[in-house]
Amino acid sequence: MLLTAVAPAAAAQWSAAGRLLSSREFHPATALPDGRVLVSGGFSFSGILASAELFDPATRRWQNTFPMSFGRFAHTSTLLTDGRALVVGGANLDEGYVAAAEVFDPATEAWQPAGRLRRARANHTASLLADGRVLVAGGLARRHTELRSAEIYDPMTNTWSDAASMRFARFHHTATTLPDGRVLVTGGDRGEDDFQRSAEIYDPARNRWTRAASLRRARGNHSATLLPDGRVLVAGGGARTPGFTKGAEAYHAPTNRWQRVANMNAERAFHVAVLLPNGSVLVAGGFADTGTVRGAEIFSPATGRWRRTVPLRRARGHASVALLRDRALVAGGGLVSGKIVPTAELYGPG
Repeated sequence: MLLTAVAPAAAAQWSAAGRLLSSREFHPATALPDGRVLVSGGFSFSGILASAELFDPATRRWQNTFPMSFGRFAHTSTLLTDGRALVVGGANLDEGYVAAAEVFDPATEAWQPAGRLRRARANHTASLLADGRVLVAGGLARRHTELRSAEIYDPMTNTWSDAASMRFARFHHTATTLPDGRVLVTGGDRGEDDFQRSAEIYDPARNRWTRAASLRRARGNHSATLLPDGRVLVAGGGARTPGFTKGAEAYHAPTNRWQRVANMNAERAFHVAVLLPNGSVLVAGGFADTGTVRGAEIFSPATGRWRRTVPLRRARGHASVALLRDRALVAGGGLVSGKIVPTAELYGPG
């Protein structure tokens, strides 16, 4: 009997993914159904960007597409069930906080109006609900007011409607759609780096928020990732003391409890986090007391532990991340010095 040797799987690594046509930070990235990735808006030394561009993983090249109606940063971009991307809110130096929303159609690469938020906002969250609607919650508004309000976009009617308000005002928080269709909101800032431990859950069937168990540690500018087993992993972020944290914890919805998991190897906030195809979580980059972070690490849900992986090719915070078929794309971002990083890179099999 002839035995055929099987080569071991290639170790994951970072590889170059070209240069963005416009350097940007505070921008979102959205993986489209055709495999391309859309990035839109953001902050640049040339101003607040209206431009948008597409990354093609087959060629590893970026190309410009039609711009949005006006510039914005600290906005959200959500993939709708019909394959379009909904861009909501943000900030603009000319108009202040933005109420307008628009939708990108990958088939035509055109932007179409998607109504106006009832309250202009930035640094909010946007969550796709099971019925195809989008929940927008919290954020900052005019005169730097922290918001409790929430609203819902219905793509079938292209309209916005009020949702019940959260129990607490917050921005730089996270929102995660749970397997049962509810949305978990965690932490965030109340202004002046007053980070909070509170968490709450939105039930779209009842249009109601209920208190969830509080985080074990107050934090904002952290990440939250839905794990394959239904738990939500919260990692890093800004904290009252010492300023940044490497702490992590996991929320178990059936018991309404936060579980201890191992700390990350490095403190970080404003980092990227993404669930990889193998069920582990990649965390990379960000900011810390020591400056801009280049390191990356992997969380294993099976062991509850972190391990270091190869660092980014370029340190960066305020970057965007999107999951492709077998690898993660990290694009743009900035440094503590204020310099904007123009490159992108891919994490995946060598």
